[in-house]
Formats: sequence, C-alpha cells, structure tokens
Amino acid sequence: MSAEPVSGGILVLSWLVLCHLLADFVLQPGWVATRKFGRGPAAWRALGIHVAIVTAVAASIVLVYGLPGIAFVLVTGVTHLVIDRAKVELTLRMDTPRAGTTAVATPPDPSGIPTDGVSTDADETPELVAGWSPMPGVWFLLDQVAHLAVLVLAWAALLATAEPLGWWQDLVSRIASHEDGTLVGRVVLVAIVGTALVIANVRAGNMFVGTLVRAPRPPVVDDARTSDGPSVARIGATIGVIERVLIAALVLAGGVATIGLVIAAKTLARFRQLDDRVFAEYYLLGTLASVAFAVITSLIAAQVLR
Repeated sequence: MSAEPVSGGILVLSWLVLCHLLADFVLQPGWVATRKFGRGPAAWRALGIHVAIVTAVAASIVLVYGLPGIAFVLVTGVTHLVIDRAKVELTLRMDTPRAGTTAVATPPDPSGIPTDGVSTDADETPELVAGWSPMPGVWFLLDQVAHLAVLVLAWAALLATAEPLGWWQDLVSRIASHEDGTLVGRVVLVAIVGTALVIANVRAGNMFVGTLVRAPRPPVVDDARTSDGPSVARIGATIGVIERVLIAALVLAGGVATIGLVIAAKTLARFRQLDDRVFAEYYLLGTLASVAFAVITSLIAAQVLR
C-alpha cells in the first residue's frame, strides 16, 4: 500500500513549529533566559537578543515565500516580544515579596536541568516566597500556547494561500515526479515532527515540570553519594527526560496501555520515600505533570503524522 502524499501546508506548519522550539529551547542561551526576567536595560537587552534569535530562525521561511515570508517573520518577532514581556511582568508581579518575606525570581533556565517533580538539592534551588503556587507553570503553558496560536494564525493569513517562489516549486515538482517522491515527503515530515517532539519533551518538558513544582522549601532527600558525583536533582531530571521520551515512543507506537509500567517502575524506586507526605505530594505533582505533557505532545504529533 502506497503512502498518502504529504500536505504542503502541514509540512510548512510543522517546520515553523520546529523553528519556534529551536529558538525558544535550544538556541536561547541560559544567561539570556535568566536576565530577561527583570526590569531595566539589561532585561530589555536580553529580551531583544532572544527576539533576534527567534526572528533569525524564522527567517528561513523567506527563502520559500519571499515577501509573504518577510511579513510572517515580522509578525513573529513583534508578537514574540509582546508575549514574552507580558509573561515576565506577570511572573515578576507574582514573585513580589509580601511583608516579612524575601522573594527570588527563578525563571526557567535552558542551560540548566530542572528537577523532575521534586527538587532535592537545596544548593540549586533558591528560597522563594512562602507558599507554593501553580501560576509559574500556568504562565509557562500560556506563553507557549500564545506563541503557537500566533504562529498558526500568521501561517493561515500570510502563507497558507501564498505562492511559493519558483525554485521551491521546481524542487517540489522534481521530487513529486520521482517514483519515491511520496516517500521522501513522508520521511521529511517524520524527521521534522520527531525532532520537534524530542525538543518538546527533553527541553520544554523539563522547564515546565521544574517551573511548576518549585517550592519555598523543597523536600530534602538523603543522598549517600559523594560530592563529586551527580546530584539527586540532576539524576531525577534525567529520569524525567527518559520517562517522557519513552511515553512519547509508546504513544506513537500505539502502546498507550504500557505507559502504566513506566510510571510503576519509577514509583517503585521511590516507594520508601513516599511515606513523607511533602515528598509524596511534590512527587505526584511532578510525575502527573510530566506524564500529561508527554502524552499530550505525543498525541498532537501522532495526529500530524496521520
């Protein structure tokens, strides 16, 4: 049975999503992600650098669409600036100290590896405003949803009906005329969507879980390792990455029922520590957030690849 031809629109839209993920979670330097969370010239310079990176990565679409592509890049850059600055302000307002407390804003840092549900290294987690709040994680999700919504709307308004440049049309025609042309299109789509899914679950998933579960006084777990070895926090983060990648693979392979085994194996390793109520609550929150993130992103990828 021959494969179904790949829609040009789906291919372009998938590429634009990958460009967004690359700019936000791979190419953004850690110091930029940290310094843009503030007020003043330094914060604006960092945000400007980030927007420049986003614009440069998105500019690849200009090679295919010309002027409509330039319009798309301009919309992407301006809206990214507005959305990111709004998230910074909302986060800063939430982290404003109340009477008698000290607040330290802790924005997601792509250069580090947030913990997988439970922060266990006190040296790596600054003390925050008393009381846990889900809002940092909510702002993170809303920020990404806003970026992706703008991306889809800008694509629909500027690129969906635009005529690609001649060289691109010639290239597509040559590939389509080849006997394996449909297969080539399918392979390219799988490569783009697969790369985007990996970035989402390795980088974005870590940042989301780490932002969501940050606590004023994270539960402490005894660590028998020497100071020269890896921290419990980083090992937990790595476990979270593997967990999400496995779940993504299982969803794409149709083995959703097997996800329970992955969660059970992780829980079994933490069984004795679950007697601590504080630890158990943060562990459950982090695990559910991690699993939900992996399942939702994998279902979206599976739908695109249908």
